[in-house]
Amino acid sequence: MSSRQVVAQAELRRHAVSDCTFVHAIDVTVQRASTEVLRLSYRLSGELSMLRIPATTSVARRDGLWQHTCAELFVVDPQREAYCEFNFAPSTEWAAYEFSGYRQGMRPIESAAPIIVCQVSAQELLLQVEVNVPALAGLKRLQLGLSMVIEDTLGQLSYWALQHPGERPDFHHRDSFVLEL
Repeated sequence: MSSRQVVAQAELRRHAVSDCTFVHAIDVTVQRASTEVLRLSYRLSGELSMLRIPATTSVARRDGLWQHTCAELFVVDPQREAYCEFNFAPSTEWAAYEFSGYRQGMRPIESAAPIIVCQVSAQELLLQVEVNVPALAGLKRLQLGLSMVIEDTLGQLSYWALQHPGERPDFHHRDSFVLEL
């Protein structure tokens, strides 16, 4: 990796089956800080009083974060079928998995806990993450999928991603890994 840090910015779009008027926009900035470290900043603007934002708790690995408000990152080497998935909750809970192929061979990734900082105001949620991704070592080119699941106060979920290639929300679909870094 050169001394120049790679940065990309993107806007997430709501899937058509999602009905959520409380979120106005979700922007994500990604920085490849080193050969194995990514820094992400998810900025959600909207009527946060109408959303369920998990309260900050102790940093812990936890499955099922996608069932409530959380941010997600998918990382793939464009030359391979295997990919990694990371979940980051405003609570600072997290999860990390590796898949051998599309939704196949899921297993936890053994890694240090990411650094997650969440700031919430009346109109904005800022979720900043620094995650070590050992699978990045040696890769010069990456494809990323960025997404968020948002839960409103009625318990309804909306699905946000860079791109939605299917009729149903599917963050694992390879055609949604469209950000190159």
